[in-house]
Amino acid sequence: MNGPLEIVGGVLLLLGSLFFLLSAIGMLRSGDAISRINNLSPATGLGLPLVIIGVTVQSFGHGSTGWMKIVFAVLSVVAALVVSSVGSNVLARAAYRSQDVLDPRTVGNALGDFEDLGEPQDPDEHPDHRRHQHAHPHE
Repeated sequence: MNGPLEIVGGVLLLLGSLFFLLSAIGMLRSGDAISRINNLSPATGLGLPLVIIGVTVQSFGHGSTGWMKIVFAVLSVVAALVVSSVGSNVLARAAYRSQDVLDPRTVGNALGDFEDLGEPQDPDEHPDHRRHQHAHPHE
């Protein structure tokens, strides 16, 4: 007989799997790398934590979860969120810097005002990299 924790864990696993499925469908429909990375966010941001929590809740229902497994589950969720955030940022930046053609449905260019990917610029002339005019005491 299934206890209530096993049912709740199963529902969480199904919800997490649904986020993975929807993300996969979205990635197949996307036309460029930046959109694909954006479509991956629900899987890594919601799907994976729901799967981890669902497995932990289900193992509670079986009576096989101790406090250390709960700590590992919490650490796994936090690590997954941090790694997916950093990884998505790095992948998106690399996709942007590749200057590949964007799908016409992709709108916005938040980095456009701050980054010119043309010829390398002299650091003294670039507004984001101006050196301070005063002398440093250790020079």
